[in-house]
Amino acid sequence: MFAMGSCLMAAARTFVELLFGRFIVGVAIGFASMTVPLYIAEVSPPDIRGRLVSLNTALVTGGQFFSGVLDALLADVDDGWRYMLGLAAIPATAQFLGFLLLPESPRYLISKGRLEEAWSALKRIRGTDDIQAEGSHIEEEILRAADENVDIWDAIRSPAVLRALTLGCFLQALQQLCGINTVMYYGATIIQLAGFTDPTTAIWLSALVSFSNFIFTFVGIYLVDRQGRRLLTLGSLVGIVLSLTALGASFYASELQSVESVGVGGCSQFSTCLDCIASTTCGFCSEGKLSIDAAVTTTNLCLPGTPISTAQGSCSQSNWSFESCPSKSHTAGWVVFMALFMYLACFASGMGCMPWTINAEIYPLHVRSFALSIATSVNWLFNLFVSFTFLTVVDIFEPYGAFWLYASFALFGLVYLWKELPETKGLELDAIQNIFEKQH
Repeated sequence: MFAMGSCLMAAARTFVELLFGRFIVGVAIGFASMTVPLYIAEVSPPDIRGRLVSLNTALVTGGQFFSGVLDALLADVDDGWRYMLGLAAIPATAQFLGFLLLPESPRYLISKGRLEEAWSALKRIRGTDDIQAEGSHIEEEILRAADENVDIWDAIRSPAVLRALTLGCFLQALQQLCGINTVMYYGATIIQLAGFTDPTTAIWLSALVSFSNFIFTFVGIYLVDRQGRRLLTLGSLVGIVLSLTALGASFYASELQSVESVGVGGCSQFSTCLDCIASTTCGFCSEGKLSIDAAVTTTNLCLPGTPISTAQGSCSQSNWSFESCPSKSHTAGWVVFMALFMYLACFASGMGCMPWTINAEIYPLHVRSFALSIATSVNWLFNLFVSFTFLTVVDIFEPYGAFWLYASFALFGLVYLWKELPETKGLELDAIQNIFEKQH
């Protein structure tokens, strides 16, 4: 599905074809984001389970960084966007071939009564014949769950599973409400808003920001089975609150120093350049005319328009700015860049991987796949919500208000998880479920 969707997008001749290809890739991402952490959690030894599930997140962020660099390299190439989308079929094909070599999860095989295959798969995964104790433990756990013979809907509504599912869904929703995908999807736009006017420069800086997301995920991998899930998650949220607050403060300072502008037509409500370009329908003209026939040239206009040109009045291409304010100094832009870098560093080391790690291990076997699919759906629903509303939020609250809003969500999550998040480091999967059964 990844390869097919990639090829469809690269060959698209209409917007509908492009959207259809993206839909197929989106479905593939949905399947992968649910099944891969689940598979890793089921086949991993307890002492390194957290690291291995987190490694999946690290490789996802590594792919985002690599694609960001590739986008920057192809930014000035004719039809470069087709190459950007089509080249994704290469790793997708390699991934497909790799999956053909993977053994099935021993837990799944035992649950289906395929005991001989399960023991063979466990032996292959562990690379040793010394699997008797672990295999017997898995069998006992699955047989115990099978003896209970509980309907999945009744199981989901049981207090212990409901507590685990509430926590899992909250973690996934909070991951998106921290604003991560506004930075990943609109990173170049945010950097241009901060004052870097050249689109190619903004793309390169956005790729560098995504590098921090990649490299600091390995901090989480290193610490998850040493310091535990709880400490990493809470520490990450503290850093997210501080960095988002600093990011908002940087934009607020830029707003105070922004060039005053004269709003025209549908942009008449904007009085500064930063306000003007934050709107999706307005641009800033450093020197232009209120109408095409006007004889008088006016400076610092905020005019309705597109990235290409103004839709009202007259402004030369060299004076027209749609996504950034003209500036002789990039100091404010570098401050925003550093705040973005720190935000992603804090996010990647905890909230980037912990929701997936924790969700993969807190549910009983008989509802694990179903519960994880619900939590994954919550993640993507909030991803869609935050991504679609970001530009509207920026229009309403200004860029600084948008980042302070995400900081407030992170602060609320910090308080809630301080009370509700248990430590699951080093525990067998069935021992983790006992924690939720004992909670009141």
